Amino acid sequence: MAYENLLKSVEENAVEREQELRTRARAAVRTILEEAETRAKNLQQTTLDETKKAASIERNKLMYLAKVEAKKQLIVRKEAIFSQAVTTAEQRLLALRTDPEYPEIFKKLAQEAVGAIGTGKCQVHIDKRDEDLCGDTLAGLNLPTVVIPDLTTAGGLVITNPDKTVTISNTVESRLERIKEHRKLEIYSILFGG
Repeated sequence: MAYENLLKSVEENAVEREQELRTRARAAVRTILEEAETRAKNLQQTTLDETKKAASIERNKLMYLAKVEAKKQLIVRKEAIFSQAVTTAEQRLLALRTDPEYPEIFKKLAQEAVGAIGTGKCQVHIDKRDEDLCGDTLAGLNLPTVVIPDLTTAGGLVITNPDKTVTISNTVESRLERIKEHRKLEIYSILFGG
């Protein structure tokens, strides 16, 4: 009987030990599952955060590129409108000579050029169509000049000093070119506001 009690005792110890091991194993499995779930949630959140960040970066990049493209198209349109405005002005100025105000305009162009060139005998280059007008205008300015009708212009004149070191171009075309260069921002402001 002692042997049976011993076997029974060993068996009971084995059952207790088995239950204890099973309890520990279940606890270990629960801990491993909880850690795995936590890691999976963390990994999922990290992946989600990284995806959101990448999507945000891509969205910002696309928005920036769209803004750049829109700005580029706006600049192209503004340039086209500016060019059209300049072309329209040039076409209108081609008929300047027929305007009743042209003699006064020519006189002002001549006075500006003469004022910039100073005194002394000058060469005045004009369009042949302005020869009579130029003679009358220069006579009123009392400036010794040589008039050379060698230009083709919509109006105005070019004056050079005696040693030809200074040339003042005061033609319709040269003034329009200066306006295009120096007043572009001002013209843009008038055309487009701002």
